[in-house]
Amino acid sequence: MKRIIFFLLAALLIAPGAAFAADYGAVLSGNYLLEDLGEPLEKTNRFIGIVSPWFSAPLGEMDFYFSAGAQADYADYRDGDKLLYVPELYRLEVSGTFDTLSFKAGRVFWQDPSRLIARGRFDGVELSIDAEDVQLGAALLYTGFLYYDTANINVSPTDPKNYSADFDWSDFAETYFAPRRILAALYGDFPGFPSERGRLHAGLMAQFDLSDAEEMHIQYLFLRHTLAYKQFDMSLAGAAQMENTPRDGTRAGYAASVEFGWRFDGEIKDRLALGMKWASGKGRDTAAFFPIVREDLGMAIKPWLSGMTMIYASYEARFAPTLSAELRGRYFLRTDTSTYFDPYIDKASYLLGAEAGAALVWAPFSDLSFSLAGAAFFPKTGKAMRDDAPLRWAVSLGTIFSL
Repeated sequence: MKRIIFFLLAALLIAPGAAFAADYGAVLSGNYLLEDLGEPLEKTNRFIGIVSPWFSAPLGEMDFYFSAGAQADYADYRDGDKLLYVPELYRLEVSGTFDTLSFKAGRVFWQDPSRLIARGRFDGVELSIDAEDVQLGAALLYTGFLYYDTANINVSPTDPKNYSADFDWSDFAETYFAPRRILAALYGDFPGFPSERGRLHAGLMAQFDLSDAEEMHIQYLFLRHTLAYKQFDMSLAGAAQMENTPRDGTRAGYAASVEFGWRFDGEIKDRLALGMKWASGKGRDTAAFFPIVREDLGMAIKPWLSGMTMIYASYEARFAPTLSAELRGRYFLRTDTSTYFDPYIDKASYLLGAEAGAALVWAPFSDLSFSLAGAAFFPKTGKAMRDDAPLRWAVSLGTIFSL
């Protein structure tokens, strides 16, 4: 904290007048989750409240932004309850644009152009160059100072550290930080390719594993193409990885996604989307695709991309400037029989089942919003789970208030 205060004071001295142009505020948010995943999995009542003040100011030709906060995390499980207070640095960013060169450094938000590998907050630097018909970018990022529970960095299979352990102030170093990775990426954005309505993203990325696990270094090649024409839009993406471990040597894994969208005419702004996400599983000649950031594909059932296929449909509608809703359906299939674990799975079938859900967002004012979401998973729509597998469901209620 002393270093942060020193940095702010130094910035105000370096950039005369910055104090008068500074802006500040705070965001208060809360989220309540009620879910029942069936025994022996958890039945959970969980509330997370977050207070996050922020500060921004110009630094000459650059900009500075700082946001940090603390969350109170209360959960009531079948076997008892727990209450945690956790601090977190959300953003500490210096950014600027000089002619065709732009940069941002510090704790920044970044996602790979394919949207299959990594998305979230990272510590590091990103550079981009606008070279007329092409935009080039590079990023060098680190994950080891992030809070593990919100960073969702994928854990190496042989890592001995228990990242599911609760945060403990008395053992801060061992229970707070995410798995240590260095990420390096080079990528290009080609607007108007192959036609003026299309856009191509392509690049290379490498993950260097610094954890206590058996070294798992991975190189990625990724592509993404988007196309928009009148009411129609389309997105195609793919990624290939080369995984290097002392035990298995070099093995390849793959992932892909496709989405087709259609916007309807009328007073209601609405969109129908159909899509699929697929990732390779463990095989004789392939590795399970290993995204750097782990994201749940569902709400009532929570597989992530490795070894999984998801087919989905969604309908979004904005009924008024302050009110929007979404209906969604998903069907999950495994691409191997070992990567995804669930205590109710006892069959070799690849068919997991279907999830249906809905969400509602109401923002009566620009600085106040409410959200309600729910989903249910129906195991009998698949064949992989036992006949006595229960219906699973989850409901979430959230609010955000900006000061």
